[in-house]
Amino acid sequence: MMQIHDLKLKEDVLPFFNFTNNTYSEEQLLYLLTTPPVTEAEVRDRTTVIKGMLANWAVMENFTYRKLDLLEVHTFMVAIAGTGLNKKKLQSWLRLKTSETERQQLQSKLVQLIQLLNGLQAQYLNRLNSAVFPEQFKSDLVRTVSFLNSLNLDKLANQVLEHRFRVRDMIKFSEQLSTLNQDEVSAFWDYFFTFEAYWSVAKATLVHGFTFPGFSDDNFSIGDFYHPIVKSPVRNTLLLEEDKNVLLLTGPNMSGKSTLLKAIGLCVYLAHVGFTVPASTCTVPYFNTIAIAINLNDNLRDGYSHFMAEIENLRKVVRSTENSQKCFAVFDEIFRGTNVDDALDITQTTINGLTKIKGSYFLISTHLLQLEEQLHSSSYESIKEYFIECVLENETPRFTYKLKEGWSQLKIGRILFEQVGLSELLGK
Repeated sequence: MMQIHDLKLKEDVLPFFNFTNNTYSEEQLLYLLTTPPVTEAEVRDRTTVIKGMLANWAVMENFTYRKLDLLEVHTFMVAIAGTGLNKKKLQSWLRLKTSETERQQLQSKLVQLIQLLNGLQAQYLNRLNSAVFPEQFKSDLVRTVSFLNSLNLDKLANQVLEHRFRVRDMIKFSEQLSTLNQDEVSAFWDYFFTFEAYWSVAKATLVHGFTFPGFSDDNFSIGDFYHPIVKSPVRNTLLLEEDKNVLLLTGPNMSGKSTLLKAIGLCVYLAHVGFTVPASTCTVPYFNTIAIAINLNDNLRDGYSHFMAEIENLRKVVRSTENSQKCFAVFDEIFRGTNVDDALDITQTTINGLTKIKGSYFLISTHLLQLEEQLHSSSYESIKEYFIECVLENETPRFTYKLKEGWSQLKIGRILFEQVGLSELLGK
């Protein structure tokens, strides 16, 4: 189960990874970002592809092409493949001989195709060290290069350069393109768009200074993490021990709890799609389920109130840990949809139950400050308490956005209420 809607991957995260030059590659990048592989081995393969791109960066650093050329070549190849124009060789030859307009149009399309694909092959694909890529990606690369070799692009490019690309050459090349298998052409373009999507992630890694994550069953540590959408972000570090699998986060309103939880959730999620992460270090267990509940709203279509949406989300999370499956879940201000007494009671029950689910990790933020005394009077040894620092200077809150161990009992609601003059207004 992947419940990651609240990470806003397309709106907030995709732009940081998107250096693609056409809509098809961008769609493939979005697919990679929003579709976690099924197994840990497949995740590692994705990461290896990105590392392979970086290992070939001397070749790939200036990877580029004219966007319009690519889109037109793609449309032309898809349209002509499998049409079998070789059956109309005489008619084609006669028409091209007698119609200068048709001859020029076809020549323009063929020359555009030859120059674009030959340039991509000669400048980039032929120069790659394929040994650094995982087997499937390397196999697809070899197949792609073989496909381009079958078109004799280098020879044709020389003919174009020397102005020797004549009518008979145009007809011959058109026939060759028309007899290409449509599935083979589709496979070529699918690979190219995937290739560019991976290149885009590699470039983002260098541009933003993202780092490669790792998996470890007994290690949950993320160093100097941040959310990339925040300007001038404060970086924090989180370490959770295997026997302390529940993080309880406190801090006043506007201290940055939701943003911090999103940043942690994003690092964990990106690790599971094989991407690099906004942190200096990141090692987490491999989770079967990731559930991020930051902005859990009422589900009007199903008739759920906010509280029932929280209950249903918690039920799904707990059920996902059956059969020794590992889960990472975030609950922002859990049970804020019900009254304080109920929330306090069921939060304790929830925390107590989650601490027993070993191998899974749960991050919970709360405004229920009464929990501190009750938790300390109980045997909650599996809880890690953190708070986001906020200091009062001359009765004015200053938010540092720093994550610290311990518990915050700071209340600033009344202070802000007074500062904006509501007491005076309401007193009138």
